[in-house]
Amino acid sequence: MLLQPTQIQTLLKSPASAAALQAAREHEDRIRLHADPRVAAAGRLNAPGMAQLLELPKAVLPKEKFDKLCAFIPSPLPTAKIVGQVFDGLSRLFEAQDGAVTLDMASAELETDFETFRGAQQEETFWSQKAFRAARRAPHSVLVVDMAAEQRTPRPEPYVFLLPIERVVDLVLKPDASCEYLLFKLPSRLDALGKVVERRAVYDDAAYRIFEKPEAATEWPVEPVLDNPHALGYCPARLLWSEALLDETTLDRRSPLSAQLGDLDAYVLWHACIEYFKMYGMFPPLWSIEEQCDYTPADGEACQGGIVQVLTGYNDGHPAYKAQPCPACALNKYLGPGTHVTVPSPTKETGDTREPLGFVNVPVEALKNAAATQQAARADILLSCLGADGEATTAQPRNELDVQAGFESRQDVLVRVKKNFESAEEWVLKTKGLLRYGAPAFRGVSVSRGEEFYLQTPEQLSGQLESARKSGAPVFVLSDLQEKQFFTQYRNNPPKLDRVRILSDLEPWAQYSVEQITTMIAASLTQGASYLLQVYPTERLALKADFPRYVARFESEQADVRLFAALQPYHIKLQLILTTLLSYVQPPTSPAG
Repeated sequence: MLLQPTQIQTLLKSPASAAALQAAREHEDRIRLHADPRVAAAGRLNAPGMAQLLELPKAVLPKEKFDKLCAFIPSPLPTAKIVGQVFDGLSRLFEAQDGAVTLDMASAELETDFETFRGAQQEETFWSQKAFRAARRAPHSVLVVDMAAEQRTPRPEPYVFLLPIERVVDLVLKPDASCEYLLFKLPSRLDALGKVVERRAVYDDAAYRIFEKPEAATEWPVEPVLDNPHALGYCPARLLWSEALLDETTLDRRSPLSAQLGDLDAYVLWHACIEYFKMYGMFPPLWSIEEQCDYTPADGEACQGGIVQVLTGYNDGHPAYKAQPCPACALNKYLGPGTHVTVPSPTKETGDTREPLGFVNVPVEALKNAAATQQAARADILLSCLGADGEATTAQPRNELDVQAGFESRQDVLVRVKKNFESAEEWVLKTKGLLRYGAPAFRGVSVSRGEEFYLQTPEQLSGQLESARKSGAPVFVLSDLQEKQFFTQYRNNPPKLDRVRILSDLEPWAQYSVEQITTMIAASLTQGASYLLQVYPTERLALKADFPRYVARFESEQADVRLFAALQPYHIKLQLILTTLLSYVQPPTSPAG
């Protein structure tokens, strides 16, 4: 949308989307309450989003009980651990090995230039760290592709930044989550007289504009202080998160936590209730036979049945009293951990059979049930957000169908989440490409985050590999499973992963054990067929049988397999190493004579 000067003036004063922006900010307040681990306990009950969490207990509990419950709400909230586990699981979308970015440029030279430019801007770090962190706590953030006011390089160098929703003054969305226009706050500055000057940025289909006005002024000027046109034909801004909560053009986004906010609030309250209940077990209420209260206020009369008479003055020389609740008795009014209550003393009718003192026993079964319910609530939140109740584990045996179902469910969740990042990244690259090269040179871009997320543990993949081997799966299937196992086990250790892959490519028939190969050869010889002796030559089988020792010898005489012939093409590197390894297992030459 191309904004006219009078439209800009009006929108700066009265934003069209003010209500929607406020709703989005409140939505993020609730998300951040659980996503941000607030360490400082001071002011935790006044944190944004906490008022809605406490709405129910405040409405149904007496004030003294409500205050006691709030005292058991910890800082950070217990949900911070759950949210951390959710996003640890979702971060797997950045580890897929089959992802790809495909650029369509007018020439190979331009494609190389764009790839170099992307690397210099540390693009992957932006998405896996800054953008992913915003998806966790600020999903309504706006992606803005901006440029320097003055170009000082041969080609423009557009860059992307995340604009928090708090700084947005107004925006209107298209169905693809891009903006028709964007108005946002810039940091104020001081003029020559030391007075504050407010600043606003206005981006639309035609230009980047900046407007300024003195803080005391009521109207924004028609003319901007900066007006930089661009040739995009669309506004260089869009929301980070594509998935809308309701309609595609509404601002509210469906983040990974949105549907679970009610459950997260309830989890915090139940955590406080359980901790409060546990306090009963440590400090159970004490009861004793009631005695006459001996509290007497200054200038008043002694307690009678929980009421004291307090002197308020004199009327015609006679003292005037006012009845008030006895403060000593009021201390025992609230029943809680460690409190002391009294019970009626025995009478002639009831008999004197009661112990003079006793504790109110805590029902342990009720506490166990509450804890089990809380654990089930945690598992349900994780299942809804991740497609599983936590990271894959081998601690508890599960049947193969359950494991496969959990794997597929987690895969589905990651595929849904990654689509938000794919569309955002594709839009950013398209916008950067058009700003840097122009439409004739930049033709298009396609982004895929892949679907091989390696969600199973190395142990699970090892078991799957063994089952596939026993069932006679094709070798390429075994090789693929082994590759997955290696990456899963060493994905956080690139040098180790590189070494393991090289050794896997060097070891003859890495998918089979020596025993399995010799068993196959023996079976074929029994049947009168010797072709397997040609498939599995003796010298290579000997190399496999003592492979670690031969590799150790090679590395002691030559170099680490990762460093050896590092500048050579990979297939030549492998052939050189393999030739040397096979030379170690050649039979020795008999001495002459």
